[in-house]
This record gives sequence, C-alpha cells and structure tokens, in this order.
Amino acid sequence: MDRNKSKKQSVDLPQELFRDGDIVFRRGTGITSRIVLAADREGSYSHVGILKKENGKWHVIHAVPGEPDFKGDADRVKMETIEHFFEAGKAIRGAVMRVSKDSTVACKAAKNALNLFLKRVPFDHSYNLNDTTEMYCTELIDYVYRKEGVDLPEGRISSINIPGLRGDYLLPNDIVQSKRLCLIYYF
Repeated sequence: MDRNKSKKQSVDLPQELFRDGDIVFRRGTGITSRIVLAADREGSYSHVGILKKENGKWHVIHAVPGEPDFKGDADRVKMETIEHFFEAGKAIRGAVMRVSKDSTVACKAAKNALNLFLKRVPFDHSYNLNDTTEMYCTELIDYVYRKEGVDLPEGRISSINIPGLRGDYLLPNDIVQSKRLCLIYYF
C-alpha cells in the first residue's frame, strides 16, 4: 500500500480571509452525512459550524454526533481546528460563508457559540428545535445568530418523510440559501 495514500489530505485554506462568525459547511463522508443528504436532495452540504479564532488559530464550533475527542466523550457541541473539521476523512466538499451584517454581530454570534461549547451542551439526538438545552448543527447556528437578531433560515424548514425520519427539520441547505450570506471560499 502506498503510504502517501493512507495519509489524510488537507485542504489549503485561505485563513487570512476568515473572520469570527463565518459559517462553515461541509459535505461529510459518514452515515449521518448520507442520511442528511438523502433527506435534503437539493442540498450540497450535510454539516455546518461557526468560526472562532482562539489562541491565534481558527476553530470550528459545531454540534456533532459520533466524533468523540476521547474514549467516552459524549456527543456534544465541540470545538476543533478548521483543518480537523475539513480533513479528507470528514469532508469531500466545503464552503465558508459570511453573514453580510455588521461584523460585531458575527463576533457576538461566535462568542455565543463558544459559550455553548464551554457549557458542554449535549447533541440533540431528537432534533427538537423547540428545546435549546441540546443542539444539533443547524440549530446551533440558527440559535447563536437569532440571539443577535439575524434570521438565517428566513422561514425555511424542511419537511422530511423517509423511513425512520419524519417531521420538520432545519437542514444545512435551509441556511446556505440565506440572502444574508455571501460566499468567501469553497472547495
């Protein structure tokens, strides 16, 4: 086996363009990503997070199941480097988008997300938008921006009716379509 092929390839990211509060989308490689994409046939992305610069490095704060940081780690809101978020084993496509609003709003949204990470808010396996004691990825983004008066879904919500998944859910495509977002970078 070629050892170079076994190494995870990283994306060369233009980090000098990024700002606190930018929203990152990825199309993942796992089963959860396949389920999201099956439910959202028009969507290009299966997961979303928010950027926050900490200690001179860009991090993504996101709510994700099945990506523990250590053995026994619960599914929760987590923070990881942007390189780890977009590594080849997790992402086959990605984008960074910016809310076209005052940058202080985006900074406050990123700070709100950091506070949820510090509180170790659990992942919302019931995908209930009416309960903010637990969060799933799009719920987190909607929540931190809505606290700052920004409605990213603009009323969009996806009605899903596939075996094992029925109901109304906020999907990445419901956010990526926002007129308030502008594209900064994609791969």
